[in-house]
Amino acid sequence: MEKLYSNPYDNPALVEVYEKRYIYHPFVQDDIYHEIKTIETITKSLGYKSWCDVGCGTAHHLRKTEGEIARFGIDRSSTMLEQHKDDTTYDVDYILCDFLEWPETTKFDLVTNFWFGYAHQPTLKSVLKFFDKLVAHTKKDGSVLVSLHNQWKIFDKYLHKTDEPMGGTFLLDAMHWSYAEPETGDVYECIVPHKKLVEERLSKYFSNVRYLPYPRYAGKELLFLEGKN
Repeated sequence: MEKLYSNPYDNPALVEVYEKRYIYHPFVQDDIYHEIKTIETITKSLGYKSWCDVGCGTAHHLRKTEGEIARFGIDRSSTMLEQHKDDTTYDVDYILCDFLEWPETTKFDLVTNFWFGYAHQPTLKSVLKFFDKLVAHTKKDGSVLVSLHNQWKIFDKYLHKTDEPMGGTFLLDAMHWSYAEPETGDVYECIVPHKKLVEERLSKYFSNVRYLPYPRYAGKELLFLEGKN
């Protein structure tokens, strides 16, 4: 009988091929490089001293980004954290826990989240709590950098808020989608909030908000929230 994992990223079959598919695959490799170079530019230009990558997985970004900065990675899968942790010249502090349960006493200059880690939650309320906690763990004058899912450019085609003829407002808050992992056959359900909902919820805490396009993958965007108030 196939073993069931409460966390799909604890499945060794998936973890074994994770970097091959999601880091080094030719379709996404340029985008991963773009994320790393963006982090290097931000941390150097703003003089940041600490960085936490949330839902860091195998911690590829933390292990490969250049620069002198204190690095922290948080993930709820010990299997992912252990996979390549020695493949780096940098010291990385790993935190094994559910980000939604992590006390908000520790704060960083830069907080990041890539590959839609926020989407793996049971409800939209939990997803939005994830975004709120990204802000809560950011220091004053610090920044958040997160990749937002926008498959088929759906959130550019359909507004977050639309006036209803009877005087109300229709809200397209989120998209519920699923993904079949070819290596394991597992199907993951994800909840992706409208990018404008995320922007409206978080932008009030920052002095500058920008979208940074990816060089290749049109299904996602980098949202850069700079200078926490």
